[in-house]
Amino acid sequence: MADTPNKQRWTPLKIVCYLLYRLIAKHLPDDLGPVGRACRRLRRLLTRPLLKESEGLFSVGQGVDLGNGSCVVMRDHANLGPRCMISGEGTLTVGRHAMMGAGCMIVPQNHRYLASGYGGFMTKDVLIDDHAWLGHRVILLPGVRIGKHAIVGASAVVRQDVPDYGIAVGAPARVTKDRRAASANGA
Repeated sequence: MADTPNKQRWTPLKIVCYLLYRLIAKHLPDDLGPVGRACRRLRRLLTRPLLKESEGLFSVGQGVDLGNGSCVVMRDHANLGPRCMISGEGTLTVGRHAMMGAGCMIVPQNHRYLASGYGGFMTKDVLIDDHAWLGHRVILLPGVRIGKHAIVGASAVVRQDVPDYGIAVGAPARVTKDRRAASANGA
């Protein structure tokens, strides 16, 4: 994954969408009734122009902080869970049918440490691949790839890639199982 600078070009439409999302839509309820469905549609409508790229239907939960959105790519049926926070300038790509629990934090940017002290920022893209699933309060650090059909357990801190079909848990996260083997054993 390459380092990518993401500069937002602000148009009047983006400014209006950003303000309406930050001031109103971000705080609307996310329940399962008709009001919740309408709120989710409004959030999708207001965030789509802000995103770097989007396709099809996607979901942005209540309270999601996506910065200005210029670093986020949402694939069809991707999901940003309630109170998810995206912090930094690297690109976050959320794959098709990827899901995440509440309170996840995705950090594609971090401070660069040099022996002489502070050395600016390090930015690396983060990928949550198709059909991946993040539990509540997962933290993804710069440059991480969550593989296809992978599961990351609640409160895990992921600093290394999780392979396709991997099940990772802990802080720091470690791959403990393969979903294909777990399914074959009835787990």
